[in-house]
Amino acid sequence: MLTSRQGIAARGAEELRDELTAAGVAVTVAACDVADRDAVAAVLADIPAERPLTAVLHAAGVARHTELSELDIDELADVMRGKTLGARWLDELTAE
Repeated sequence: MLTSRQGIAARGAEELRDELTAAGVAVTVAACDVADRDAVAAVLADIPAERPLTAVLHAAGVARHTELSELDIDELADVMRGKTLGARWLDELTAE
């Protein structure tokens, strides 16, 4: 299961899916904002029982390239949202 806010429309998603599929990996690409707990829960609920979740890799990216010292608190919160909330929701929702 590969997720991003844009799903298969994300830059490079189709190529990555095709590369993994060619290597024998069953791949699903889903659109999901990991900062949204309900969206994460929905993606996890869609994982088929015959291919259960066995690991989670959270590698939240960000399109903003600004020095930390140049961000105000609201900008910093926006940048950190997907990283911190995503990690929290994934930890919480996969605890079992």
